[in-house]
Amino acid sequence: MYQRLPSNVDIPAYLENVRMDRWSQAMATVRADCPMPGTIGRVCVRPCETHCRRSRLDAPLAIRAVKRFLADEEMAAKLDAETPPPPAKTGRVAIIGAGPAGLSCAYYLGQQGYRCTIFEAQEGPGGMAAYGIPSYRLPRQVIAHEVAMVEKQGAEIRYGIKVGEDIHLDELLGKGYGAVFLAVGAPESSKMRCEGEDAGYRCFMTGVNFLAEAARGRTPLTGKRLVVIGGGNVAMDCVRTARRIGFDDVNLLYRRTEAEMPADPQEIEEAKEEGVHFHHLVAPVSIVADGEEITGLKCQRMELGEPDASGRRRPVPVQGSEFVIDCDTIIPAVGQVCVVDCVLPEEDALTPWKTLVVDQTTFQSEASHIFGGGDCVTGPATLIKALAAGKHAARFIAEYLEAGQCTPRPIDLLRKWITPDTVGDAQETFAYPGQTLRAHPEIMAPDVRIGSFDEVEKGFSAAQARVEAARCLRCYRLMLSAI
Repeated sequence: MYQRLPSNVDIPAYLENVRMDRWSQAMATVRADCPMPGTIGRVCVRPCETHCRRSRLDAPLAIRAVKRFLADEEMAAKLDAETPPPPAKTGRVAIIGAGPAGLSCAYYLGQQGYRCTIFEAQEGPGGMAAYGIPSYRLPRQVIAHEVAMVEKQGAEIRYGIKVGEDIHLDELLGKGYGAVFLAVGAPESSKMRCEGEDAGYRCFMTGVNFLAEAARGRTPLTGKRLVVIGGGNVAMDCVRTARRIGFDDVNLLYRRTEAEMPADPQEIEEAKEEGVHFHHLVAPVSIVADGEEITGLKCQRMELGEPDASGRRRPVPVQGSEFVIDCDTIIPAVGQVCVVDCVLPEEDALTPWKTLVVDQTTFQSEASHIFGGGDCVTGPATLIKALAAGKHAARFIAEYLEAGQCTPRPIDLLRKWITPDTVGDAQETFAYPGQTLRAHPEIMAPDVRIGSFDEVEKGFSAAQARVEAARCLRCYRLMLSAI
């Protein structure tokens, strides 16, 4: 099955180039639609593999691992997929946020000749990729290399500037910026609706802040028994980071079963290997404390009822099932919220969830010069979707700067009509199943990896990448029955 969404990377083309040892051509194909292949090659949630037609024959292609192989070769200076940016055009763009969406937008605008200035509130680039994903999954030198690629396309990044405080959007227009792209992400933590979470107890910290402090090389929390609440990748990153900074007794609470956990199954399995204790069908009720010190977490057991809006069965409290988990440290990691209202306070420009209202095709807001993309538009989503939003927005921003308006093409409308669920035939069978084995990267042993933040998963060798790429069925087929 040829699955190009969400970023439209031509997967069969770059796999074919890898199979033929044309690595530079393969990387050029990847970078045409994905500006951070080293990052995506490590932490992507792999929607392409989920939809890979090869899975109906034996096992899906290791697409992410092959992409990482190419990125690693590029970092080792064995590839040259980059070309210098074209001469600068008239019209500068201000980008708010140096996370994946903002970096992607700057990269592709630079390729079209538009120079960008990225205003970043943190002291370094990467957004949640840098401050929310631990280095054992995504080494910092990978992000640094890919940010340098964006800068080579003509982007300037200014750090430590909070738009909305240090400078305001209306000031940017007066400074010569013809358009603004909002990519502020979703950097704040959701509430877990637990009594005592706002009481200011010691050794209580949200997952987002915990990971950000750990990313800065600090030890944000100490204690003997840690409880993390949540079931997504942020929660997995928190429990695995806690093991690496010295917590021996690490517990994860989730109000549904493991089958409903949104975290990557690989992350769940590796957390178990590292000694994390999982408690399913449990929800927090209130924090138990002695003065400012946490002594426990009162919880309630849950059972699954009817499906909710997400399609997952709704957790329902079991009456009379309260109990207390002894702990001295608590990290809630139950979701993230957007902060667009800090940058753009106009209420009519925002949804009730504080996300920016934009045209879903052009990424243009009601204010024609303001565009937006990534988590600040969709709410917390995947890194690959943020990169895709930045890339698609760059084309319409360039069109706005040149023509003063944005007009979707037929292909843009076609992509909206065709959804991933309509690609391929779910009932398809093969005459000769199970003919090849999927390659798996080497993984550092659990007892070794919890002792440091060294990268856990190793990359493919050239031979592995070549053999894995040869498994591709080269399926350039889209089911158009939805049109």
